[in-house]
Amino acid sequence: MKMDVSSAVVSDLWPVYASGEASPDSRALVDAFLSADPALAQALHESSGVTLGVTKAPSLPPDHELKTLALTRRRLRGYVWLLQLAIMFSCFAFGRIVADTSWDVSPRNFIITASIAAACWIAFFVSLIRIRARVLIVASDRRPADSS
Repeated sequence: MKMDVSSAVVSDLWPVYASGEASPDSRALVDAFLSADPALAQALHESSGVTLGVTKAPSLPPDHELKTLALTRRRLRGYVWLLQLAIMFSCFAFGRIVADTSWDVSPRNFIITASIAAACWIAFFVSLIRIRARVLIVASDRRPADSS
């Protein structure tokens, strides 16, 4: 099967070829194309000596890593205010059931308070799972490639 290769493809393969990291098939493809197009071969050989200007990495404050770690820990804790609301309404519900032990009062207030507490607990745990999944789990396209 004969494949037509353009000069743009060879130009894209050139950095890999020049660094010696190209596969044998890619090297053969580039060699075959450059033997047929000496002008492109000369242009690529001349451009391989050109390096990009050395740029200085941006300087970070000395406590940058510490601040990043603190931010990650804070995010992993979840929404503290939601946890506080869940605990508070759970205590209110418990207090309501203890106060209404005479059995002559409607349990409506307890049911409302316990429902609000349950909703806060559910919201807290759902948000906690989502936050931890976003912070801790690396997407498959961002994972480093295996070196094996």
